[in-house]
Amino acid sequence: MRKTFSTLLAVALLGGAITVASAQERRGGRDRDDEFGPATVQDVANADRRLNQIYQRRIADARADDRNDRRFRGWYSQEASLRESERAWITLRDAECRYLTQQDVGSRGYDALVRGCLVEQITDRTNELRQAEQVLAAR
Repeated sequence: MRKTFSTLLAVALLGGAITVASAQERRGGRDRDDEFGPATVQDVANADRRLNQIYQRRIADARADDRNDRRFRGWYSQEASLRESERAWITLRDAECRYLTQQDVGSRGYDALVRGCLVEQITDRTNELRQAEQVLAAR
C-alpha cells in the first residue's frame, strides 16, 4: 500500500512538473503570463504594419460615417476622435513599456525586451481596433 501511494505521488508530481514545463514552453520560457519575451526589429515592424492596416480601415470608415451623419449639437467627428485616441495610445504604449522594462535598463537584452513589450502593446491595440470595427459595423 505504501509503495503504491509513493508511486502515485511520484507520478502526480512528475505530471505537474511536465505541465508547468509545457506551459512555460508555450509562453516562450516566461515565468508569468504577463511577461513578454524579446523581439526583433522585424517583429515590431510586422506588428506595426498590421496595426496600420486596421487603423487605416478604421479612419476610412470614420470619414465615411462623418460624411453620412447629420451634425447636431454635441456632434463630434469620429475621425478626429480616433486620431486623438491613437495619439494618446502611443503615449501610453511608450510609458507602459518604459515602466515594464525599467528593471532591465542596462542589461544585455534590454533593447530586445523593449521591442517585445512594443509588439505586445501593438498587438493588443490591433485587437482592440478590430473589436471596435466589428461593434461599429453591427450598428
